[in-house]
Amino acid sequence: MRPQLLATSGNVPSRPVDPSGPSSPAGGYDTHAGFVRKFAGTMDSSATGVHTLKEHTPVFEGWNLVPLAGIPIVGLPFVGRFNNISHTWRDSAGILGGVLGTDSGQLFHAADVYMAAERAAAVPKK
Repeated sequence: MRPQLLATSGNVPSRPVDPSGPSSPAGGYDTHAGFVRKFAGTMDSSATGVHTLKEHTPVFEGWNLVPLAGIPIVGLPFVGRFNNISHTWRDSAGILGGVLGTDSGQLFHAADVYMAAERAAAVPKK
């Protein structure tokens, strides 16, 4: 059975708790900081991937229209719709990539704060 997690403010797990009885937490903030760092790394990688896709979004331009030159009545509305979808995707991907990048940085910072709190709690009191 997996241990239950106690939530702190912001619904971030702080320490695992053994549901079978009182015992010392296993791992403390170090364990959770590692999970937070992995998740932040995944978010950062996703942001990079989204930005890459954004940069390679296809758009019909002059040289792409050569195959459609014989059927301009059918081709031009298709090209217009396709380009509108491409521009919308590019804008959305820019927003999503920015949010993922910013939030991953905040999660890395939160993991650092958890680690600092654990280290400060481990220092013997005088």
